[in-house]
Amino acid sequence: MPLRKSSFIKNYKQKVISPNLENMHNAVHHAFKLTDRYGIAKIGLAIAESSIKYNINEDVLRTAINDEDFIIENISLLKGNTNE
Repeated sequence: MPLRKSSFIKNYKQKVISPNLENMHNAVHHAFKLTDRYGIAKIGLAIAESSIKYNINEDVLRTAINDEDFIIENISLLKGNTNE
């Protein structure tokens, strides 16, 4: 059986593609903090590191960051301090 047709791989991808909302908030916040640290030129690196840390698909995280409604609805959470 090819690896890409494995049920384990399908289940794992589904788990990563369907992150819980709390992890998504934390991942977005972390990506913004890393962008502040690295500079805007390395935003791709910040998103990649955040997606790895919070086990979220990088494309899903990019979509959330680019989703204006998501950011507006959660701006207070993104501005808050976290224990990282």
